[in-house]
Amino acid sequence: MKPRKFLLAVIFTLILAGESYPAQKKPPDNKARNIYQLFMSVNPRLDEARARQYAEIILEASEKFKQDPYVIAGIVVHESTVNNKAVSKGGDYGLMQVRWNVHEKAIKQRFPNVKRANDMFDARTNIFFGTEIFRDCMRKSDGDFRKGLMRYSAGNTKLRDKVTATVRGLQAKDSGSKPNVAKDNSPKPNSPKPSTAKDITTKDTVKAENTKPNAPKSVQKSERKKSEAEDVIATLLRQYKKEK
Repeated sequence: MKPRKFLLAVIFTLILAGESYPAQKKPPDNKARNIYQLFMSVNPRLDEARARQYAEIILEASEKFKQDPYVIAGIVVHESTVNNKAVSKGGDYGLMQVRWNVHEKAIKQRFPNVKRANDMFDARTNIFFGTEIFRDCMRKSDGDFRKGLMRYSAGNTKLRDKVTATVRGLQAKDSGSKPNVAKDNSPKPNSPKPSTAKDITTKDTVKAENTKPNAPKSVQKSERKKSEAEDVIATLLRQYKKEK
C-alpha cells in the first residue's frame, strides 16, 4: 500500500473510532442545579433553558469576583423574582436590580456596549455588574455577609434576612456541605425561635424512614438530609409567595 493511501486509511479508522466513543457529557454542577430549580419554583414562567443560563452566569460571575453563588442567587430571587425585565420605582433594573442613576458611569466603563438603562435587562451584564457591586459591599463590610447585604440593599433588613434564609436552604440541599453563612444570634424580642431543618421535618419523612428498617444507616441519613433540605426550600418558597 502506498504511503498516502495508508495515511488516509489510518485517518478514516481514527474517525470511525471517534464516532464509536462519543465524548462524555460533563455531569451537572450541584450548585447550578439547585439554583436553576429554585429559580423555576419562584418564577413559574421561566423555562428551564433560561433558568440554567442564569445559574451558569451566576457561577461564572461568582468565580470571577470570589463570591458565594448561593448568595447571588438569593439576591436575584428576592430582588427581582428572577425577572430580567423587572424595574423598580427607584430605577433599579434587571435580575439584581442595579440602580442605573447611581452606577451608570461605572457600568458604561465596564461594558462599552451598554448605552442605556434598558440594556441592563441583559442577564449576563446585570449579574456580572451586580456581583461586582456586592463584592465591593463585602470589602467595605470587612467580609461580613449580613453587613454586605445591608450595604447592597441600602439597609433593607427584610431582604437581608430573606437572602440569608435562602442561602441556608440551598446549602442544606448540598449533600455533606456545611453552611458558611454566619447565624444571627442577636436577641429578637416577641419573635419565635427560628425554625431549623430539623424542626420542620414532616410526618411523611418519619413515615418514609420507618418503611425502610433494613436500609443501611448511611442511606437513611442521606435520605433524611435530602428530605430536610427539600422541606427547607418548600418552606422558604411558601413564605416568599405569601409575602408577595
